[in-house]
Amino acid sequence: MTMQIYLVAGLNGGGGRSLTAALLAYGLHLQDRPTILVRQTYHGLLSTIEPLEATLPVTCCELMLPAPYALPSDLSAGLATMIHSADARFVTALREMAMAEVGKDGHVVVDLCCNERAANAATMRDASMVLIPARASVLEIDWAVRTFARARDVQRYRDIAVPTLIATIVPDSGRTHQIDVLGRMLRDCDPHRELLPGEPREVAIEVPFLDESTLMTLFDERSIWQNPLLSAQCRAFATAAAVRADAFMLMLAEDDGDL
Repeated sequence: MTMQIYLVAGLNGGGGRSLTAALLAYGLHLQDRPTILVRQTYHGLLSTIEPLEATLPVTCCELMLPAPYALPSDLSAGLATMIHSADARFVTALREMAMAEVGKDGHVVVDLCCNERAANAATMRDASMVLIPARASVLEIDWAVRTFARARDVQRYRDIAVPTLIATIVPDSGRTHQIDVLGRMLRDCDPHRELLPGEPREVAIEVPFLDESTLMTLFDERSIWQNPLLSAQCRAFATAAAVRADAFMLMLAEDDGDL
């Protein structure tokens, strides 16, 4: 086995990114492989101890996104974007940290920050999967679709192939409606099916939903992780993510074999 890096990304704050990363990390931890949760920070971000990090039975670390390169002022916007997209300083530091904490066979879950350079091409190239959380509201689904489209565009133009899924966070009673809204928005931004050839459900994965009382328990820094139902849900979530990643890599290998 080799190190598996799962990126949890989102362009907006408060979209469920940190909670999704924690639930995934806990589910991977329950599979008896060394797991680390890394929260990406950036210059100017106020660093605090998250309730998730205080209670989660998984090694948690912070890693700073390097400051942007100081580029000449007359450099074109396109060239500057290309340079920052190829910036591998964060993922290099991430691998070094992960190797020291969990070794070459460990799982690494990265809670990416909202900075536009967070999910760049160099970071995605090393990833086993990119997960983009989406809550129930139309506004939050729209943010998830925008993040999904940006991630797929980066991959297309930089010749990267990484399974990219929208992690749906909603009670069971609202899942059908959420998928319907998600499907319409994905098709509105991708009418020619360039980003998503298949159906919207093919890029959706269910995240365990925590009700308000459970969230209050968590944010009071009281552990929720010993709950058998939550443990089973997190394990199923992590298993589903790993299966989707493995299936995607198998598909790529088969396509390469056909060439």
